Amino acid sequence: MFTQKQMTDAHREFINSLVDDLYGRLVDGIAQGRKKTSDDVKKLIDNAPYSATQAKDAGLIDGTLYRDEVEKELKKRLGYKDNDELRIAKASDYREISQESLGLNKGDKIAVVYAAGDIVSGSSSFGSSGEETIGSDSLVRTLKEVADDKTIKAVVLRIDSPGGSGLASDIIWRGVESVKEKKPVVVSMSDVAASGGYYIACNANKIVAEPSTITGSIGVVGGKPVVKGFYDWAGITNEYVLRGTNAGMFRESEKFSDSERAKFQEFLKGTYDDFTSKVAKGRNKDQAYIDSIGQGRVWTGKQGKDNGLVDEYGGLDKAVEVAKQLANIPANKGVQRIVRPIPPSFWEQLFSGSGDDDSEAETKNQQNVLAALPEDMRHVFLYAKLLDGVKHGDVLYMMPFDLRIR
Repeated sequence: MFTQKQMTDAHREFINSLVDDLYGRLVDGIAQGRKKTSDDVKKLIDNAPYSATQAKDAGLIDGTLYRDEVEKELKKRLGYKDNDELRIAKASDYREISQESLGLNKGDKIAVVYAAGDIVSGSSSFGSSGEETIGSDSLVRTLKEVADDKTIKAVVLRIDSPGGSGLASDIIWRGVESVKEKKPVVVSMSDVAASGGYYIACNANKIVAEPSTITGSIGVVGGKPVVKGFYDWAGITNEYVLRGTNAGMFRESEKFSDSERAKFQEFLKGTYDDFTSKVAKGRNKDQAYIDSIGQGRVWTGKQGKDNGLVDEYGGLDKAVEVAKQLANIPANKGVQRIVRPIPPSFWEQLFSGSGDDDSEAETKNQQNVLAALPEDMRHVFLYAKLLDGVKHGDVLYMMPFDLRIR
């Protein structure tokens, strides 16, 4: 996409394959749900979009009502009297009720470990700066924690990632291998588990995905930008003093030499061979077969299952059920889901500058943040942070004097 003005043949091939599969599932779903033939649905799609009245006439919806009419119909079906006010519960009301208070989330423990975002080396971030990342060090630490906890019977790794660093992905892959030595691991693919996202999934005992999950993309891409034209325009010149034939491989002002290009391609091929060999091992397939469905191709979950990259269809609940089976937990028994990692609270994100897991560095950062605030604001933030700790059960007593972070 950086060097072409139009799709390449390979790009067009996979886009058409992806759209054909998603379009076919859309047609089949509407045909089944609205009791129509596939040809009828295709004609309706070709004639779209529709107004609400037109959609009703076409049989795509059952009625057109205003909000007050919907509420009146609900009251009628629920047996309300005419003057009774319709009681509406919001989703936020349900979140205030713990599962434990309803007798749920009890039994043997299954850890649900979330891995969302681009895969990077080091620590994870949790959206405090607008995006989430999967840090290899953070995720491996979490995986070790749940692996060492003998009360946890199985692990569900919930992945939503388009990939990222090859090295970080490999480190996480090794972390999953270590967990498998102690207990079953089931991967639950969310919207996307592609490239590095599939790399960290491929060695699980079982892989569960939705039919529309973007999966696969077993491939490696690499390169460098060459900005010599920009430098020339800006009047910038470069000189290099090198030792070693390929020492200047990543100079941004020069294209690869023949020797550098050969070395870089060798590196990419080695990474790709390692990727396909690990997928082959994890999926119990021949490496040549994985290579044939790899090559950077992107599949839907349905296509992935047809190709042997996915075991079963379903969401997180299905993955938990599969984990129960692998852990020999009776189907009629409930389980307790232990969610990891625990996202930082608002105040932890506020006081955290770098997301560094080192407590001494974190404390120093908190001190710096507080020192920059006016005295009255420092008191407000410290008190709010204390209340946040009370809410999460971290603080048992409140003292009638100021608290300082030392």
